[in-house]
Amino acid sequence: MKIRHITATVLLTLNTLSYATEHALTTSDIRSFPLKKGHIGIRANYNRINDDIDIFDIKQKELGSTANFGTIGDATGLDLSLAYGAGEFYSLFYNYERLNLHYIDSVLHNNKNDLYLKVNIYQNPMNFFETFSADIGYVRNSSDDLDIKSTQQLNTMIQKVNPIPGLSIDGTEIKYKNSSIIFLDPKTNKAVSPFVRIGDLSDNSLYLRLLTGFSYETNIFDIYAGLKYTSIDTKITIEPKNVNTLQDILRKKGYEPVDLSRNEKSFFLGFNYTVEFSSFIFDANYEYLNIWGRSDDIKKTQDNHILNSALSYIVNKRLLVFLGGKLMLHQFNGVIPYLYNKYTKNKYDKKYGYAKIGIVYNFDTSRLFNSTSDYDMSGYTSY
Repeated sequence: MKIRHITATVLLTLNTLSYATEHALTTSDIRSFPLKKGHIGIRANYNRINDDIDIFDIKQKELGSTANFGTIGDATGLDLSLAYGAGEFYSLFYNYERLNLHYIDSVLHNNKNDLYLKVNIYQNPMNFFETFSADIGYVRNSSDDLDIKSTQQLNTMIQKVNPIPGLSIDGTEIKYKNSSIIFLDPKTNKAVSPFVRIGDLSDNSLYLRLLTGFSYETNIFDIYAGLKYTSIDTKITIEPKNVNTLQDILRKKGYEPVDLSRNEKSFFLGFNYTVEFSSFIFDANYEYLNIWGRSDDIKKTQDNHILNSALSYIVNKRLLVFLGGKLMLHQFNGVIPYLYNKYTKNKYDKKYGYAKIGIVYNFDTSRLFNSTSDYDMSGYTSY
């Protein structure tokens, strides 16, 4: 009898796990519940902030003029996300974001690539916290070099990052106290116009995120926490480098390239809430992150609060269209780490955010809110 009891318990447990709650992709992929094996989800959205969209006047009140170094102005962007249920306990996610930020007198094109594997460690719908999972990921932000060629801006930049009294650049002339120097390109024999380059704009991060959650009727609630290690490579130089005499003269005047490379660590925690009602789905995600390991000259702002939310309309059993937004209390601090340094730190205690509009499409018969019965389905769960 005891052996039969144990066997029955094991079979019941396996049967319970086989009907574990599965969820389709919505506007948030930070969720403890796995995707169904073979499920494919795609999300695409367009992001934008300008004076017309900025109904709360955050950009003008918080940021002011983009002529100030480190201040971010209007932004447009595109996000593309792919989700794949690779196995019974594994899901693979890839998020790509292209964000065009008005930065100083230029437009900075940041490319964010985020790839992570979700491992479902434990799942039992009979428990209050039904699931426990881990996300192991890699994220990279990168942009083309940012060249500052406006006479006013590049001279402001030079004096900000490496003050040399009396040194200025005016077109093709480098002026130093009472002297003026014009350099010629050795190949073209034409006058060279020096400029400031912010180069190697990139950061690379590895992270571990632990998640747990529960669902009730058409509500899903997840909480999570994690650690991230980031390496940043950024340098500020006066170009062009191939004119050796230019570099030699600058060094003699006391100017050296500025290396802003560093490593830092961050801790983050947050929650995600999803609810289906009528023909709509609402997603809300809040995350707090705290950064440590920074040098004393960039410790002014070491945290951030990030809020993402969206309201989706259920077009059919596979397609959602949504409208939402993202708000950050301290701009992109910890979100695009290379943007934060000792020269921009006084700007990063400002709020920033943007609106987004997009679609979500799910490719198979997985359900957003699955029940323990294949036949008990309603609303958006009925595909």
